Amino acid sequence: MRILRLIGEFGYDIPIGPSKQAYLLTRGLEERNVSSIVFTYRLGKVSLRKTKIIKFKPLFSLGHYKPSFEMLNNALKENINLIHVHGYRNFQSDVGTLASLLKNVPLIITTHGTVKGYEHLNLEISLRLINIIYDAITFKATLRVADAVVATSNYEAEELISFGIPKEKIRIIPNGIELPRIDFQKKDKENINLLTVSRLTYKNNLEMAIRAFAEAYKKNNKLRYVIVGDAKPSRYDSTEKNYKEKLLKLCKELGIEDKVIFRGWLSGEELWKAYTEADLFLWSSRYDNFAHALVEAAYFKLPIISTPVGIAEELIEKEGGFIVNHGNYKEMSERIIEIVENPKLMKEMGEHNHKQSLNYSYERMVEEYYNLYEEVMQYK
Repeated sequence: MRILRLIGEFGYDIPIGPSKQAYLLTRGLEERNVSSIVFTYRLGKVSLRKTKIIKFKPLFSLGHYKPSFEMLNNALKENINLIHVHGYRNFQSDVGTLASLLKNVPLIITTHGTVKGYEHLNLEISLRLINIIYDAITFKATLRVADAVVATSNYEAEELISFGIPKEKIRIIPNGIELPRIDFQKKDKENINLLTVSRLTYKNNLEMAIRAFAEAYKKNNKLRYVIVGDAKPSRYDSTEKNYKEKLLKLCKELGIEDKVIFRGWLSGEELWKAYTEADLFLWSSRYDNFAHALVEAAYFKLPIISTPVGIAEELIEKEGGFIVNHGNYKEMSERIIEIVENPKLMKEMGEHNHKQSLNYSYERMVEEYYNLYEEVMQYK
């Protein structure tokens, strides 16, 4: 089996969910002696022995659409058994569709929230129109041609159905997380730490969590809020300009600037330590198709308060925390107090989440994709 993987960014150090998932999947396939070819525009750190990686330079960029005829030419020349595209409405998905048709090989699309996710963001009208026009011009050909369209959660699967994708074509394969083996012993400490691990973006709506913390702090002055992450350029740059500065200003206006700690980007042991030092995890996102940080928080036995996005509801299952309405920071604040002032509840929620998190290993993800690859190849 020889896989052509098409993705805009690739590498285990890139703080974008699809990049890490594609990397872990490719690595896992190597362990099964499945060779892969990766076409990408941005290459991060990789440690792969059997994978051929080619980085292309686009002719120009129109939003996140980056044409490269060299990529198309190479895709048509490669000797492959299957094409796997990550994302939708990009040049990679067009290349994958055309190569699949001309070479008569199966095509799998993992959409990673790109189908309807833009509707939840405060995008400029020009960016919204690009998505709408693309669908109108192509008649959603990429998704129609695909032998299987992969959703990473039930939440995303429902979006695909509402977008017109036949239910029988959709496969749900949750993302896989590579989790560490560590000691979970928590040290006694004076403060109660709330935690969010997130890119600082409009999409992730940190304002809501900060306001919720401010309200909760009025009732319990032992609370502290730690935010791990930072601003990072993305295809939504224009809506995220100076976003971190806006958050810092909000903290000052609320009088909690010394109670909210911005840690910046952390990885490896430093990130795991931040989780072990936390007592409760907050997730206030406007939209997610999956949300990796929720699984990480669950693995570290943290109760979770989240908006209804991604895997939140299926992970928490009413026993591991609370789902709160979008933008309702007062509801989130009330839930914070309810949890932190009930140590028994906090412990029970954390234990429930840890057990749930074990269902999201990257080994399970690799196994499910491998089985899907074999399934679709039977029909070509």
